[in-house]
Amino acid sequence: VAMCRELGVLCPEDPYAVWCGEGPAVRIVPVFLLYDLGFRPDGISKDGVEDWARQAGIVPADLRFLKTDPYDDVAAWCRDRCEATQARLDTLPADPPWLLVNHYPLRRDLVRVPRIARYAPWCGTPRTEEWIRRYPVSVVVSGHLHLRSTDWIGGVRYEEVSLGYPRHWNSARPVEHYLREVLPGAPVTNAGPRWIH
Repeated sequence: VAMCRELGVLCPEDPYAVWCGEGPAVRIVPVFLLYDLGFRPDGISKDGVEDWARQAGIVPADLRFLKTDPYDDVAAWCRDRCEATQARLDTLPADPPWLLVNHYPLRRDLVRVPRIARYAPWCGTPRTEEWIRRYPVSVVVSGHLHLRSTDWIGGVRYEEVSLGYPRHWNSARPVEHYLREVLPGAPVTNAGPRWIH
């Protein structure tokens, strides 16, 4: 956090900035939460999710590299981050509308990874799904899935902005092909779920 602040990068611990560029003002709210294995199918227990994923050859790198100290596990860390963040969000004014930024998707239905479907438990937490109804959110930005997309659900725009892996890049395409415009973005629509590559 100290290093980010030295570089002028805002962190979830800092006051939330208000973007006042083209279009209406938007409060930028970085939340940077984790996952708690809650995006798993019914019938698969938290204790059994790793074995279930391994049956399809899925072994997330987090199992080797993510250190959770001082928490017992990533689910406890996720719970703490969600509770602390929600307490802070409860104090924010509703105006201007918010743009939530998180590495992981905030909704389970946005986790569309058909080739590695058993990776879904490592893609977020159900704890955040009701935030969109509870708070004045207009846009949500995430990047964990490595599949660029734009979705409109209930008048909220969801931007998956990852650049993907180098093996997915086509050097014949301009860099603009790989970028997502977040602000000001398109006007709000209630067109329903939509996946745009």
